[in-house]
Amino acid sequence: MTTFEKIIETIKPFGIPCVPDVYKGEERKWITYNYAGDYGEGFADDTPEAIINSVQIHLFLPQGEPFTQLKKQIRSALFEAGFTFPEITVLTEDEERIRHIIFECDIEEE
Repeated sequence: MTTFEKIIETIKPFGIPCVPDVYKGEERKWITYNYAGDYGEGFADDTPEAIINSVQIHLFLPQGEPFTQLKKQIRSALFEAGFTFPEITVLTEDEERIRHIIFECDIEEE
């Protein structure tokens, strides 16, 4: 399973649209994802023993909507799916009246 397939599978139970890069739908909540890095680790004989994918998962929802519980659930789901424990950044986009929550984590490429 690719890293992106793993993200989709992990997010699916939340019932939130989940697409790479840019969401163009009409839902009030959505998730996008992208690579933040892709690098080798544990080199032996100039060859990486593992490929690590660093990813960002972006949750967007209306600013006034409660988000703390959903944030915790998504973080736990990603960790249980094999990603490193996500670092989280919470932003607001005032012009759009949207809360933007970024989960950044790593996983070894399969």
